[in-house]
Amino acid sequence: MRFSLCAVVLFLWLVPWQKTEAGELTGYVAVEHRQFFHTHPFPEQKNGSVPSYIFEPEYYHASEDRKHSFVAKVFLRYDPSDSERTHVDIRQWDWSYRASRDWEIRLGISRVFWGVAESRHLVDNINQVDAIEDIDDEDRFGMPMLQLIRAHASGSLLFMYLPYFRERPFPGRTGRVRDAFVIDTHDALYAVDEEEFYPNVAIRYEHVIGFWDIGIAQFHGIGREPRIQFLQGRLVPFYETIHDTSLNAQYTEDAWLWKLEGLYRRGQGRPFFAFTAGVEYTFFGLYEGAHDLGMLAEYHYDGRDSTAPAVPFDRDVFVGLRYAFNDVADTTFLGGVTLDMAGDGIFTNIEVARRLTEHWKIEFDMRLFGDLDDDTRFSFLNREDYAQLRLSYFF
Repeated sequence: MRFSLCAVVLFLWLVPWQKTEAGELTGYVAVEHRQFFHTHPFPEQKNGSVPSYIFEPEYYHASEDRKHSFVAKVFLRYDPSDSERTHVDIRQWDWSYRASRDWEIRLGISRVFWGVAESRHLVDNINQVDAIEDIDDEDRFGMPMLQLIRAHASGSLLFMYLPYFRERPFPGRTGRVRDAFVIDTHDALYAVDEEEFYPNVAIRYEHVIGFWDIGIAQFHGIGREPRIQFLQGRLVPFYETIHDTSLNAQYTEDAWLWKLEGLYRRGQGRPFFAFTAGVEYTFFGLYEGAHDLGMLAEYHYDGRDSTAPAVPFDRDVFVGLRYAFNDVADTTFLGGVTLDMAGDGIFTNIEVARRLTEHWKIEFDMRLFGDLDDDTRFSFLNREDYAQLRLSYFF
């Protein structure tokens, strides 16, 4: 991996920028405070208050003819309470070349996002989840990949080759939001001899037809969700190879958004099918045209059994609100509740953001868990309610 990464960096450094525009450096630094509402359940953990610090610079450069572009984005978090959560990641470090109006090649460390649902990212299976950042699966690691994109009036076709796999991180012994047993991430197991160097490939077709926005994808590679196994008195992740066939679709008409994500997976125990279906309706122009209120509802089904890695979603309903003040401060609110249909748990999520000045922004998040059955793998969340406040300076 070290040689491959150095080769990519050297290649990008040597890209022939014969005629270039000045590069642009942006980004932010932030201080974040996470406050847990319950006493730490294990003696090694810090109690209650958890501060941390973030730095994420981004550099963008493009050639004069706009055919070449380069983006570098690095993420750093320092968390004095958990050495596993203190980490540096290259979110993006890639070069793009637009050979023609139809063809584009992208090489380097990149991130992609697939999907349309709000409360679960079921088909977004390319980049590994940065699980120690937050529990909402929205933070993703950058991963080395080659992308070949063909855009056409009949739809866009994307080919992806990923030569290296990133393992999922878990909280350390002193970290919060974990079970009684610490997962040892230093000795992960794989179902293939190549381990993290097993090649991953994907192909995806996207098209907009009238009111429909459709994406169909096929993926083969190492599953991003590990199975957790006992090995010589330790809990270790075990990664298997999978085949995913996925579909996402969104139908837009006036203030209505109808959403669907579906997935059929082979390779992690018995084959299974999962989907998320939902609807969002927005009341535009409330209070003399200034505010927008969106109402969301989604249903989750996941047909996996105990032979596959456990997930919190099997048969759940999500309802939520999205409120945009459309003011100069770009104030937004997103809140919702996910309820297990069998009565096995409830999850409440609140996110509020507002710009204080041109450079300063404040964000508030709250995650509340309740009524998770003691027999489930996620019962430890019952004592991990928290709120966090982030103050960021953008440059």
